[in-house]
Amino acid sequence: MTAARALRLGLGSLLLLAVAAAAFVATNWTGGELAAALGLPPGGIARLGWDLAWTVAAAALALWIVARWAPVAARAQAALAWLALATMAVWAVANLGGEFPLWFDAGLLAALPVLGFGAWRWAGASRLYQERRA
Repeated sequence: MTAARALRLGLGSLLLLAVAAAAFVATNWTGGELAAALGLPPGGIARLGWDLAWTVAAAALALWIVARWAPVAARAQAALAWLALATMAVWAVANLGGEFPLWFDAGLLAALPVLGFGAWRWAGASRLYQERRA
Protein backbone atom coordinates (compact mmCIF):
# COMPACT_ATOMS: atom_id res chain seq x y z
CA MET A 1 0.00 0.00 0.00
CA THR A 2 1.36 3.36 -0.94
CA ALA A 3 1.68 6.22 1.51
CA ALA A 4 -0.91 8.25 -0.38
CA ARG A 5 -3.45 5.42 -0.21
CA ALA A 6 -2.78 4.87 3.50
CA LEU A 7 -3.23 8.59 4.14
CA ARG A 8 -6.45 8.65 2.13
CA LEU A 9 -7.83 5.64 4.02
CA GLY A 10 -6.82 7.11 7.39
CA LEU A 11 -8.37 10.48 6.66
CA GLY A 12 -11.47 8.80 5.28
CA SER A 13 -11.85 6.80 8.47
CA LEU A 14 -11.45 9.91 10.65
CA LEU A 15 -13.96 11.81 8.54
CA LEU A 16 -16.37 8.89 8.81
CA LEU A 17 -16.11 8.93 12.61
CA ALA A 18 -16.82 12.67 12.59
CA VAL A 19 -19.88 12.11 10.37
CA ALA A 20 -21.11 9.35 12.70
CA ALA A 21 -20.65 11.61 15.74
CA ALA A 22 -22.54 14.41 14.00
CA ALA A 23 -25.33 11.98 13.09
CA PHE A 24 -25.53 10.84 16.72
CA VAL A 25 -25.87 14.41 17.97
CA ALA A 26 -28.32 15.40 15.22
CA THR A 27 -30.56 12.39 15.81
CA ASN A 28 -30.59 12.95 19.56
CA TRP A 29 -31.34 16.64 19.08
CA THR A 30 -34.12 15.82 16.61
CA GLY A 31 -35.71 13.50 19.16
CA GLY A 32 -35.69 16.26 21.76
CA GLU A 33 -37.17 18.80 19.37
CA LEU A 34 -39.82 16.36 18.22
CA ALA A 35 -40.78 15.67 21.84
CA ALA A 36 -41.23 19.39 22.43
CA ALA A 37 -43.27 19.73 19.23
CA LEU A 38 -45.51 16.85 20.29
CA GLY A 39 -46.05 18.48 23.68
CA LEU A 40 -44.26 15.95 25.86
CA PRO A 41 -43.47 17.74 29.11
CA PRO A 42 -39.85 17.75 30.25
CA GLY A 43 -39.18 15.07 32.84
CA GLY A 44 -41.50 12.26 33.74
CA ILE A 45 -41.60 8.64 32.66
CA ALA A 46 -42.96 9.27 29.16
CA ARG A 47 -40.26 11.78 28.31
CA LEU A 48 -37.48 9.62 29.76
CA GLY A 49 -38.69 6.65 27.72
CA TRP A 50 -38.80 8.85 24.63
CA ASP A 51 -35.28 10.13 25.28
CA LEU A 52 -33.96 6.61 25.88
CA ALA A 53 -35.45 5.39 22.60
CA TRP A 54 -33.95 8.30 20.66
CA THR A 55 -30.55 7.85 22.32
CA VAL A 56 -30.46 4.18 21.34
CA ALA A 57 -31.66 5.05 17.82
CA ALA A 58 -28.93 7.70 17.52
CA ALA A 59 -26.31 5.19 18.64
CA ALA A 60 -27.60 2.63 16.14
CA LEU A 61 -27.44 5.19 13.33
CA ALA A 62 -23.88 6.20 14.23
CA LEU A 63 -22.76 2.57 14.34
CA TRP A 64 -24.52 1.80 11.07
CA ILE A 65 -22.72 4.69 9.38
CA VAL A 66 -19.33 3.49 10.59
CA ALA A 67 -20.01 -0.17 9.83
CA ARG A 68 -21.42 0.31 6.35
CA TRP A 69 -19.23 3.14 5.07
CA ALA A 70 -15.82 2.29 6.54
CA PRO A 71 -13.20 2.39 3.77
CA VAL A 72 -11.15 -0.37 5.40
CA ALA A 73 -11.45 -2.75 8.40
CA ALA A 74 -15.17 -2.13 8.87
CA ARG A 75 -15.52 -4.48 11.83
CA ALA A 76 -12.54 -2.98 13.66
CA GLN A 77 -13.84 0.55 13.14
CA ALA A 78 -17.36 -0.45 14.17
CA ALA A 79 -15.92 -2.10 17.29
CA LEU A 80 -14.01 1.06 18.17
CA ALA A 81 -17.10 3.21 17.64
CA TRP A 82 -19.12 0.81 19.81
CA LEU A 83 -16.41 0.93 22.48
CA ALA A 84 -16.58 4.74 22.49
CA LEU A 85 -20.38 4.66 22.84
CA ALA A 86 -20.19 1.99 25.56
CA THR A 87 -17.62 4.03 27.46
CA MET A 88 -19.85 7.11 27.31
CA ALA A 89 -22.90 5.09 28.43
CA VAL A 90 -21.08 3.50 31.37
CA TRP A 91 -19.65 6.88 32.38
CA ALA A 92 -23.12 8.46 32.20
CA VAL A 93 -24.67 5.72 34.32
CA ALA A 94 -21.83 5.83 36.86
CA ASN A 95 -21.76 9.61 37.20
CA LEU A 96 -25.33 10.65 36.41
CA GLY A 97 -27.23 7.47 37.25
CA GLY A 98 -28.55 8.83 40.53
CA GLU A 99 -30.48 11.49 38.63
CA PHE A 100 -32.42 8.94 36.58
CA PRO A 101 -34.62 5.98 37.51
CA LEU A 102 -33.08 2.53 37.56
CA TRP A 103 -35.03 1.38 34.48
CA PHE A 104 -33.50 4.19 32.41
CA ASP A 105 -29.94 3.24 33.40
CA ALA A 106 -30.70 -0.45 32.86
CA GLY A 107 -32.20 0.27 29.44
CA LEU A 108 -29.18 2.28 28.39
CA LEU A 109 -26.79 -0.47 29.44
CA ALA A 110 -28.99 -3.29 28.09
CA ALA A 111 -28.96 -1.70 24.65
CA LEU A 112 -25.16 -1.95 24.42
CA PRO A 113 -24.90 -5.67 23.54
CA VAL A 114 -27.68 -5.33 20.98
CA LEU A 115 -25.94 -2.35 19.41
CA GLY A 116 -22.63 -4.20 19.39
CA PHE A 117 -24.17 -7.22 17.68
CA GLY A 118 -25.87 -4.97 15.14
CA ALA A 119 -22.64 -3.15 14.34
CA TRP A 120 -20.82 -6.47 13.94
CA ARG A 121 -23.50 -7.74 11.53
CA TRP A 122 -23.68 -4.49 9.57
CA ALA A 123 -19.91 -4.43 9.14
CA GLY A 124 -19.91 -8.02 7.89
CA ALA A 125 -22.67 -7.23 5.42
CA SER A 126 -20.66 -4.27 4.18
CA ARG A 127 -17.61 -6.42 3.59
CA LEU A 128 -19.63 -9.09 1.75
CA TYR A 129 -21.24 -6.41 -0.40
CA GLN A 130 -17.85 -4.94 -1.28
CA GLU A 131 -16.50 -8.38 -2.21
CA ARG A 132 -19.46 -9.04 -4.50
CA ARG A 133 -19.02 -5.65 -6.17
CA ALA A 134 -15.34 -6.26 -6.96
